[in-house]
Amino acid sequence: MNEIKTDILIIGSGAAGLTAGVYAAQLHKKVLVIDKGAVGKSGSTVGAVQMAGLGEWSNPLDDERAYMRDIENSGRGLSDPALAKTLVNDISKRIEDLTSWGLKLDRDKSDQAAVYPTAGHSLPRSISARKGKTGLGILQTLIRKAKTLSENLHTWSDVITLDLVKSSTRVIGAVVFDLKKNKPYVIKAKAVILATGGIGQLYPTTSNPVQSTGDGYSLGLGAGASLIDMEQVQFYPVSLVTPRSVAGLCISFYHYSNLYNTFGERFMETYEPETLENTTRDKLSIAIASEVVAGRGSDHGGVWLDISSQLEKVKKEFLHEFNICMDRGIDLTHGYAEVGPAAHFMMGGVHIDVNTASSVPGLYVAGETAGGLHGGNRLGNNALTECLVFGAKAGINAAWESNNYEDQSTVTAEALSPFATKLLDTMSRSVSGSVKSYQIKQRIQEILGTHVAVLRTDEGLKQAAKQLEAVDDLLDQVEMSTEVNYSRELIDYVEGAHMLRTAKAIVGAALHRKESRGAHFNSDHPSPASNIYHTFVTKENEQVVIHTSPKGEK
Repeated sequence: MNEIKTDILIIGSGAAGLTAGVYAAQLHKKVLVIDKGAVGKSGSTVGAVQMAGLGEWSNPLDDERAYMRDIENSGRGLSDPALAKTLVNDISKRIEDLTSWGLKLDRDKSDQAAVYPTAGHSLPRSISARKGKTGLGILQTLIRKAKTLSENLHTWSDVITLDLVKSSTRVIGAVVFDLKKNKPYVIKAKAVILATGGIGQLYPTTSNPVQSTGDGYSLGLGAGASLIDMEQVQFYPVSLVTPRSVAGLCISFYHYSNLYNTFGERFMETYEPETLENTTRDKLSIAIASEVVAGRGSDHGGVWLDISSQLEKVKKEFLHEFNICMDRGIDLTHGYAEVGPAAHFMMGGVHIDVNTASSVPGLYVAGETAGGLHGGNRLGNNALTECLVFGAKAGINAAWESNNYEDQSTVTAEALSPFATKLLDTMSRSVSGSVKSYQIKQRIQEILGTHVAVLRTDEGLKQAAKQLEAVDDLLDQVEMSTEVNYSRELIDYVEGAHMLRTAKAIVGAALHRKESRGAHFNSDHPSPASNIYHTFVTKENEQVVIHTSPKGEK
């Protein structure tokens, strides 16, 4: 197999991956950033509207302690205090770096950086760029910065990662597949950074782009890393339900709205009488899903959003989203929008320390693929913040580690995991079968959408676990042609395999949390337990293994 060498391999090119690449390259390391799509254009952060943070523009009452307190309160006891402290301490410096590289923050009438309130934050601390296209603005800034470091920083688009490669206990690279050439490669690296984004495509309705198929969680698990609190899947509570072309689009201004059920009742007066719609995402998602299950939802399984009382404020602060709605026939000036929860963000992920190191030597993780910071509920607009802070940490620490590692290993076919070997074997030849590879992905979406959505039950989770085991057999019955380059069938096959491994981790963790906490609501255990504990998922002999530990222990 063809072999490529680099100091640091970064898998994923969203905000976390590119941030890691820039900081590592600035330390004069050879960096290779790969992406199964187009580098810099496939990250879920492209659509992010705002970013929370601290800076010279902050409210005089705001500081690191207030910000950290909000994160911990939102996390329902599961947020890692050390990670939260790192985030609030480092974000102002990371934003300074971005603005020095050319990012221009949106301004208010006084020509000061515009600062906005966000549900769950005790003080206004959200900023934006490019008139609400903040994620896109940040990615474009990082790409421009990366080009100035092109002597050390290289990118490779359209290459999908099959599995990580280890030597003894250490990650030493990855086996990948070049979709343009239909050709596998081994990339050897002194350190590997996972930054592949989230899991939204494991569900039938999601705010995430098509690339968010949970690859990083599967890769980390396959390498022996521990995943933490994988049951904590955040559903964005107020997303468009219809028309289908924009289903899953997040409505960021829901805190300015009134929500009504199909009987015209403003139901949040019952669920959250003090904060109403301006509450955290987990509480709002559970309230909306409960209305739908009780038969008080709309025809398409949602509720109704009305912004008539705050129309001018919405147009002023969220013009981009407002215009998208109007362009797609949703006239918010004279009518309601049909909205409901959509799979949005994974709060769990690969367990990391404050330096973004996983439990496996040589493996670092940043962005949404890492777990522990947000606990049971991510505060609004903290996603980009996390990518910047921990992307930089990953790049810097991987660069330092690469100084002390001498690569003397040789990768042979025997060094590849059974998972990678099976994928490579199937992808090396056209195979006949009874199942198309996209149908495997659809089946996983059906299972999780039915049994592992906002409202869960013990029996539903058991059914999901049983049905996912049957999906294993589908992988062996796939029909696939490998004769064309950039084969959608090949991509679906690899993504389906990663989705299955990640889905099993989510369901296994959910079965072991015998309470309702954060985004995990189980109708059979509707209250939080008196003791706070984490769920951990590992892999032994290709099987998912789950255990729980009190907070503070592994």
